[in-house]
Amino acid sequence: MRDATLIRNAVVTSAFLVLAACSSASTATGAAPAPGGGGGGGVAIQITNDVVPPTTITVWIVPETGSRRRLGTVSPNGRQTFRFNPGIASMDHRLLAQVSGGQNRTSNPFVLNGVTAVQWNVSSDLVRTSR
Repeated sequence: MRDATLIRNAVVTSAFLVLAACSSASTATGAAPAPGGGGGGGVAIQITNDVVPPTTITVWIVPETGSRRRLGTVSPNGRQTFRFNPGIASMDHRLLAQVSGGQNRTSNPFVLNGVTAVQWNVSSDLVRTSR
């Protein structure tokens, strides 16, 4: 009987720890964990998928040097906000939208130093930043 109680307590404790870890993970709205991690910090990157004809896109952030990082997907005519913690905020970054069955779209370069939010309508190359 005592062994069963110990096992039950171990299972409950393990489940609690797993749930606590999951709830503290930084996630983009409706997406996989954002690159760079962090407890909800970083830059909010809002993507509006206004591609014509409507199609799902995969969004990447591409630093001036280094590898691109996947932010997530945005459904046709959808809007999604992702969180991103830049490695070096003072370098140029671009957003890249991989369009399903179409031509990729790229934003103008922008710097994330002091920026709290980025907005990009994929049909335009212009990114707007907020401080």
